[in-house]
Amino acid sequence: MNQTILNKKAATRIILLFLLVQLLSGIIPIFLPGSAGSIAFLMPSLVLFTLGAIGMIVIEKKFRMTFPFEEPFSNQKKAILAWGVAGIFIALFAQNIASIIEVQLLGSPMESQNTQMLVEVVRNYPIFILLIGVAGPIMEEFVFRKAIFGMLVEKTGGIGAAVISSLIFAFIHFDGLLLVYSSMGFVFSWLYFKTKNIWTPIIAHCLMNTLAVLANLYFL
Repeated sequence: MNQTILNKKAATRIILLFLLVQLLSGIIPIFLPGSAGSIAFLMPSLVLFTLGAIGMIVIEKKFRMTFPFEEPFSNQKKAILAWGVAGIFIALFAQNIASIIEVQLLGSPMESQNTQMLVEVVRNYPIFILLIGVAGPIMEEFVFRKAIFGMLVEKTGGIGAAVISSLIFAFIHFDGLLLVYSSMGFVFSWLYFKTKNIWTPIIAHCLMNTLAVLANLYFL
């Protein structure tokens, strides 16, 4: 079968799986008894996001989802790991510049409501660092970079694909800080395109989320 068709099938399944996980994470807690406590309401999200991340990796492998600009992980392990770590600092720099613009010029709130909520969840239930620092970022990178950016890059070019996927990435967070999230998404898109492998932005995103939560817990 033509690789373009396989890529479309894989991208569609990845996006649908993401939407299904989001939907079920919101619906399942409704049917749980109130006596189950907070952990019972949060646990479905942890389980679903973990299964979702695994499912997306399986989909990529099953359909051999590859784009012309990509190269295998085995060809550049050191570069992927190095840029994955460096990507944390690049994304943080971009995020800080965007935050200054958003707060000073656009009057947006200084603190991210999403971040504060997630920090409180981890403070009470440390196991949820796995959702925020691993499962969540893996899912988001497969959706917004692998599926959306990857499918758009040949039609719109790298910059166009990065802008579109980053804006969708920002809107889906429903946090109001569109420029902050868009800048992060743009950096992750750049890392993906530069190193030609999806695992570079995954590493950067996972480490960035983990460090952000830990910094808020222990240093801020």
